[in-house]
Order: sequence, then structure tokens, then C-alpha cells
Amino acid sequence: MSGGRESEDDLSNAWRVLFVAGVAQMIPSINLSIMYVVYPEVQREFSGTSAGALSWVLNGYTIVAAATLVLGGVVADRTGRKRALLAGSALSLAAVLVCGSAPNANTLLCGRILLALAASLLIPASTSLVLRAFPPAKSAMAFGVLASFGGVSAAAGPSLGAFIIDLGGWRWAFFANVPLALIALVLGPKVLTESRDERTRNIPDLIGAAMLMVGLTSTILAVVQSPAWGWGDTRTIGALAAGLVLLALMVLRSLHHRAPFIEVRLFRYRNFALMNATSCGFAVAWFGMFFVLTQFLRNAWDFGLLKAGLLVSPVPFGAGVLAPIGGRIADRVGYRPMLIAGAVSFGMGALWYIYVVSDTPSVARWIPGIILIAVGTGFVFPSVQGGTVVGMPPDRYAIASGVNHTVQRIGAVVGNAVAVMFVASVGPARAFDRFMWIVLVCSVLMVPVALAMTPGSQSSMTRK
Repeated sequence: MSGGRESEDDLSNAWRVLFVAGVAQMIPSINLSIMYVVYPEVQREFSGTSAGALSWVLNGYTIVAAATLVLGGVVADRTGRKRALLAGSALSLAAVLVCGSAPNANTLLCGRILLALAASLLIPASTSLVLRAFPPAKSAMAFGVLASFGGVSAAAGPSLGAFIIDLGGWRWAFFANVPLALIALVLGPKVLTESRDERTRNIPDLIGAAMLMVGLTSTILAVVQSPAWGWGDTRTIGALAAGLVLLALMVLRSLHHRAPFIEVRLFRYRNFALMNATSCGFAVAWFGMFFVLTQFLRNAWDFGLLKAGLLVSPVPFGAGVLAPIGGRIADRVGYRPMLIAGAVSFGMGALWYIYVVSDTPSVARWIPGIILIAVGTGFVFPSVQGGTVVGMPPDRYAIASGVNHTVQRIGAVVGNAVAVMFVASVGPARAFDRFMWIVLVCSVLMVPVALAMTPGSQSSMTRK
């Protein structure tokens, strides 16, 4: 009897931990999506800054997050996950104050970089705290609920941001994170239990992290500046070549370093390699598409900010509401059919926009496409995240998750850069059509990748 009571108390406490961790994960999620409605207003505010230069407000966040996420996980493991979550929440609070009071684009970029560093603490710390709070049999459900916190906040970002901007201007949109950070800082010390990895772990290869950051920065510089410089310009070619060489050297270095920044050897696991390739491609399509959709509604259809925000909100809403459902279905049927279903829905949404939506505004034509994309999003996200660790030893799950998040952020950087380049070079309407073809291609490629993966689900691994 006492054992049952103790089990109920443990589970009750686990849900409290999940709530605090979920609130903490909402901070980086809302930071990502809210920027897509803030960005056009920032462009108007800092109209003297070129589109290529201003794009770093978007890309600087993602590049720094990609280059520091694994390091943030190690810091959380060594110093304590509770401490890391509270530190990340406090840093987010300071960062949004910098963003909201930024007098110029450079200061705004600095604030966004601080937000990226905070995200690199919050994501691994909150994930680890939830992993340790719930029993293995309930881990898939817990991660689905945790993902829903991020998805719902990402869904709320565009419409909430648009509403706040209409009331008080774009600077106030950043302050949407203040209540979330305060909740984590107030409840965290009471609810969370400190834990750390007692085993000796080497600091990840900092030179490798620097190579990733500089390599991505150089590559993205070539892409976003190509409309101004031209693809044949020596600056474009030089920046692109330098970036790709650095990224290749980082991979080679990771193969031989005792504590590589990215555990390249994990790619020997079939599903890990396939799902990370899918995750990167999907991130390219998803994040770039989000930027293009907002630009199209605001500038091609000339819709107001609030209306545009509401019309793109179903996409992250799909990740928030459908991801837990998709996770439960995947536990029964496996990740492969879920990924195929998501890819088909995502691709059909792109086809709808290519052939049905035109320069003439029509909300009735817009809605079916956004619903298809939202459903695809809700099925693909849990598939690529959960399918990543199928067939992998449990003690590698945390590292594998960190690599997968890093790969997603690399894809997001590329997607944002290509989207910015398209909008700057051909305008929002033609950029919309061009990028939808990229979305379609990425969707089609996901199907053979899904067929090549080993069947499995998180629940089947738990039973083993």
C-alpha cells in the first residue's frame, strides 16, 4: 500500500517537473516563431540596414544555438540540470530586455545571441529533468507532452506577437517571454530536484564548435549576400568555399577527437543517420517556409500583421497539438508509417500552394494548404525525433538527442538563409512559389528515407 502511495507521489511530482520544464522549453520555441512576425516590423524600423545584414537577426540566433547546444548539455550535466534551467531562464529574462530596448540592429543581434545561449541551457536541462522524473514506460508520453509545450508556444508566437505589436509595437513582443521566465524562476527552486552526471566527462571539442559556427556563418553569408554580390563574385565564391571547407574539416576532426563536438560515430546506426538527414531536410523546408509564408501574406497580399499571424499559426500549432498524438500512434505502429503520412501531407500542402494559391488574396484558398502542412508537421516532428534512437543503446539517447537538435538548427539556418535570399532577389510572390518547390522536393525525399529505416517504436525499445 505504501509502495502504491509512494509511486503516486513520485508520478505527481514528475508532472510538476514536467510543467516547469515545459514552461522553460516554451521560451526558445516562442523566440523562434515570434520573430517571423517581428522581422517585417524590424525591417521597417531599421530601414537603413540591408536585408542581408538584417537577416543575421534571424540567423545569428540559430547559428549560435547550433554551435552551443551540445556544450549546453554538458554544462547542465556537470553543474546540475536544475541550476542550468534556472540560469537559462535568468539569461532569457536579461536577453529579452536587451532585444526590447535595442536602439539598432547590432544591439538586437546581441540580444538574440544571448537568447540562443539561454536556449542551449534550457533545452537539454529540461529534457534531462523530465527523462529522470518519469519511469521508462511513460517516457514517450512525457516527451510528447513536453514537445506540446514547445509546439503550442510556437503556434501562439505569430498571433500573440502580432497582437502585441498592434497594441504597443514590435519591441513589446519580446516581453512575451518575461512571464515564462518568471514562472520557471519562481517554481523551479521549489519543484525541481538537482541532478548531475557524476561520471567524468570531457568538455566537447571547443575548436570543433568554433569551426561549426564560423563555417555556418561563412556559408550563410555567401547565400544571403548573393543577391547583392552575385553568385559569380569572388566574395560569394570565397565565403561559400571557406564555409564548406571548415564544415568538412569539423566533421573530419570529430572522427578522431576524444570528445567530439558532434558524435559522428553515432551515424553508424542506420536509423540515426537516416532520421538526422530527414530532420535536416525538414528543418530547411519548415523554417524557410515559415519566413516565406509571412512575407507573402504581409507584402504580396498586403494583409495586416494580426491577420498574417493568425493565418500562419496553424503550422506550429500542428507541432504542438498533433505531436503528442503522433507520438502515441507511433508507439503502436512505429515511426516509419507516421513519417510517410506526415511527408505526404506536407507535400500535398506545398502542391496546393503551388497550383491553387495566386497573387490574388483568398483566405478560402489559403486554409486547405495550411491545414495539410500543419498535419504533416505534427506527424513528421515526433517521427524524426523518436525514430532517431530506434536500435540505439539507451545510454546514448541523450547524446543522440543533442546531435539531432543541432542538426535541426543547421537545417533551420540554411532554410532561413535561402528564404531571405529568394525574397531579396525576386520578391515575396515569386519567392513563395520557388520555396514551395523546395518544400515539395524535401517531402518527396522523406518517403524513400522512411522506407529504408528499421521499423520500430519507443515502446518496443522500452519493452526490450
